[in-house]
This record gives sequence, C-alpha cells and structure tokens, in this order.
Amino acid sequence: MAISVTEILGTDSLSGSRLVLNDNFNVLASEINAMEVYFSPSAGTITGLTSLTTEALRVGISTVLLDINSSTFDISANVTMNASNLTLTGGGIFRNDTSPDTQNFALSGAALTLGIGTSSAIPGFTMYRCGNSNTPAPIVATLYNGSIGQEIFFVYSEANTGTFTINGYSGNLVLTGGNTDLNLTAIGQSVHLLAINNGSGVAVWFIVGGTGYTLS
Repeated sequence: MAISVTEILGTDSLSGSRLVLNDNFNVLASEINAMEVYFSPSAGTITGLTSLTTEALRVGISTVLLDINSSTFDISANVTMNASNLTLTGGGIFRNDTSPDTQNFALSGAALTLGIGTSSAIPGFTMYRCGNSNTPAPIVATLYNGSIGQEIFFVYSEANTGTFTINGYSGNLVLTGGNTDLNLTAIGQSVHLLAINNGSGVAVWFIVGGTGYTLS
C-alpha cells in the first residue's frame, strides 16, 4: 500500500512543524520496518513472502543457474525430484545432448580404443554417434560407470561396415547369455542403455532398447 505523510507548507514554521515531522518519520520507519520483515539488506535475503509476481526471474550472479522469462525456462544445474512426479501436458522431452565427436576411427586412431566416460567421471552425453571405417578390426569403446537413472544411446551413423564394440568397465554392462560385448556394424543400428541400481547402490548398464545390435 502507499505510504502517506503530511505535507509541510512553505508558510509553516519549523518549530510548529516538529510534531508533523516526527509523525512523518514514524510513518516511514514503520513502513520500512514492516518491509524488513521480508527483506534483510545486511544479509541480502528475501524471506516469508506469500506471493511474488514478476516478468522474469534469474538465479545466479557469476553463473546463471536459473533463467525464466516470457520465452525461456532455462536450468543450468542438476535437478533432483524427491517423491514427486514430472507431468508434461501438451509437450514432451527433447534430448539435445549429443556428443560433438563421432566415436570412430578418426577419433580412436590406430589404438582402436575409446572411453565413454572415465574411471572417475560418468559419461558426459546422452547421445553418441559411432562408426568404424577400419575393417576388419573393431573399435572397442569402454563404457564407464554412469549415474543411477542415466540413459545412453549409441547410434551407428556412418555408411561403413566396421564393427563398433561397446564393453563394460569392471563388469558394469549386464548382457544376456554371459556375453560381454555389444556390437554395432551398420548405419541405422542403435542400442539404448539405462543405468540401474544393482541393489548395492552401484549403477550398472542394462539394454532397454535398440535395433540391429548383436552380442558377443
């Protein structure tokens, strides 16, 4: 609500206006104190608001982690949902998280080995394009541990027929029939993997989809 104070006219004397001045200061102090229930200038915080309406919201100073405005809703941090659901109505999830590097002979070189993630870092992308122009020797990509719930897609995207093999790190790739390797050998083949809790809090990879891949 608006702050209302009493105006002192040019014809009013200073001594005669003392009560009016004090009343005005009291009004201002009361309103400022009321606002400081929610705003703390010294701590730089806002708390206890029932409702906040704004055209835009930005969280972060040196690095913006949340940016909401009339056209975007950008989150640049991990999001954890505990005992909650995410419901999408009239929309969907778009996976735009593809490794910029195709996993192929140009990347592996004569070693013919690649790492998807490392022993200390989970794989950094959801989508991996792959291929192999160096027949008959396969390119072997070691798939390192992921985070529980993480998904990965491998898509053979090159017009080649060399084998691209995916194997697990320390037995973290669970395949049927005692097999240890996933093989892609032609354009259009793919495999979809999901990291699942093995019951001991360790993420292991399971096949949940794909086409044309083989096991060995």
